[in-house]
Amino acid sequence: MTINEALSRKLTAPLLVASALLLSPLCSAAGTADEQANLELILRQLSMIEKVAQKSAERPAAEGGRYHFDYERLLEDLGQVRSGIQGYLSPARAQPRDPGQLSGHYTRTGSDKP
Repeated sequence: MTINEALSRKLTAPLLVASALLLSPLCSAAGTADEQANLELILRQLSMIEKVAQKSAERPAAEGGRYHFDYERLLEDLGQVRSGIQGYLSPARAQPRDPGQLSGHYTRTGSDKP
């Protein structure tokens, strides 16, 4: 197992937990104190995930690997998720907005960093 694979596995579990927590408040009534507490918890967990992803992005890529995890793209997507939650918690306007699309593709080929 390469270093990138080990880091990817360590990062996968928190991402799954954050995703599950992100979806669970959507099932409850909007605007409740419980929902706000859940969303604030998700924001704190996103901060931890972003720190791990940032440290991983700063590490040199393993030599000779064909595929590498694209932490930069992950960080961009996490930023979009964070903006969406913060926008929900303190909306600047009452009109719906286009949330954009997450990339979802985190595999890069070659050893070059973007």
